[in-house]
Amino acid sequence: MLLQIITSVLKRKKYGLIALGAGIIMAGLSYYLTIVNVAFHSFSILLQMDGPLFTTVSFALSLAISALFGIYLGLIFFRHDLMKGNKNAKAMASGLGGTIAGVVASACPTCGAPLLALFGAPLGLMALPFQGLEIKVVSILLLLLSVYLLAQSIEKKLNC
Repeated sequence: MLLQIITSVLKRKKYGLIALGAGIIMAGLSYYLTIVNVAFHSFSILLQMDGPLFTTVSFALSLAISALFGIYLGLIFFRHDLMKGNKNAKAMASGLGGTIAGVVASACPTCGAPLLALFGAPLGLMALPFQGLEIKVVSILLLLLSVYLLAQSIEKKLNC
């Protein structure tokens, strides 16, 4: 039932375009942050440094985060238009947390994460067992939770 709500919301032109635009912007930001510290901003150098498996998994997780962020934002706008001011704090917090975690983990662990450098840990992803992939997985889980909570909230409102 929740999947039907999500698809019906995203089939509406306004919310589908919001989701698509947000997903594309998030994917572009993730890509930029991944290669910003790589020599000559080269994807091929990134591939040589991190290896094909790590790079493929990292980009796949980044694309999943981008898609979920787009869906999350489309649902947020629909819910806002539907309920006018009634806020769901759990869905907002988990969505925001998942988005921030996904952006922070978007980096080449050997070159340094630009956003982690702001906190004094430019090579912080190198210290993690999977070099930041675990942060991306947590980000996906938080975004899935937020999408679930938003869809559940919309379902309750539509059933009233």
